[in-house]
Amino acid sequence: MGAIPPLDVVGSEILPPVADDVRRRFRILERLAPSVGSRWAVELWCTPPVMESALRLPPGVAPGKPLEAYWDGHRVVGEEWGEGPPVYLVHGWGGRRPHLAMFIKPLVAAGYRVIAFDLPSHNESDHGALAPGRTTSVECAAAITAVIEAHGSAHAVVAHSLGGNATVCAAAEGAAVGRLVLLSPMGDFPLYLDLFAARHGFGRRIRAGLQRRLEKRIGMPLHETNMEHVGRLAGYPPLLVIHDPDDPDAPYAASQRLAAAWPGARLLTTKGLGRLAHYRILRHRPAITAGVEFIGAPTTT
Repeated sequence: MGAIPPLDVVGSEILPPVADDVRRRFRILERLAPSVGSRWAVELWCTPPVMESALRLPPGVAPGKPLEAYWDGHRVVGEEWGEGPPVYLVHGWGGRRPHLAMFIKPLVAAGYRVIAFDLPSHNESDHGALAPGRTTSVECAAAITAVIEAHGSAHAVVAHSLGGNATVCAAAEGAAVGRLVLLSPMGDFPLYLDLFAARHGFGRRIRAGLQRRLEKRIGMPLHETNMEHVGRLAGYPPLLVIHDPDDPDAPYAASQRLAAAWPGARLLTTKGLGRLAHYRILRHRPAITAGVEFIGAPTTT
């Protein structure tokens, strides 16, 4: 269980493809100037993609009440719906706050205040210490912490893709996250560096330089951001992982390993979502129902 299959360099094709010219230049830099290539690669790595289509709010869900929070002087923009204990919705890399909006109606009906917001350098939120349009998972974690501190300890957090990793990192730094529902999470960042290298056409020399530069940028070894590591630091809050084996963008086997290593964690395996599984799971009714049931009813004190 948990063996990572060969890297899928095509992916879901939702995100813009890497241009042939970019791959050609990286191949040249790999041979002649890997340090230049690694400088370029780290900037690309820290640049969230612009997705071709953005999910709208589902039928019956009106725009929420605007809210904001600040971390290190940078503004995070969000919305809220309903009343009750807070449940936070955290989108993935290149996403925006409506992407988990299918959870809003059932969670509001269950008695929760639902809060969705944009991560740094995404949609309406400010960038952080890097140039506009760039951010890191560490900055995303800091933004999540700021929102939770400003708007109340989370009864639960529902997070997608990189948002799941950033949420667990926030919990490891002390954010009160309650229960966790992670959809197609990114669990092992060295694996994604390998995938990034394969898709951009560079080899081990630029790959090694990229990791060194990224670790310097985030101020820690990359393996310390892996969820098996930060989950322990977070005290292993109750966890439901939802993932589809067809997902080409976040390997299902990584979620198998995460669930096996996280005491008490549950893994729900969806079926038949195809090459768009990484995004279809956000509107997959069985996944939404399972997430809402795992969060349960609001507790009273």
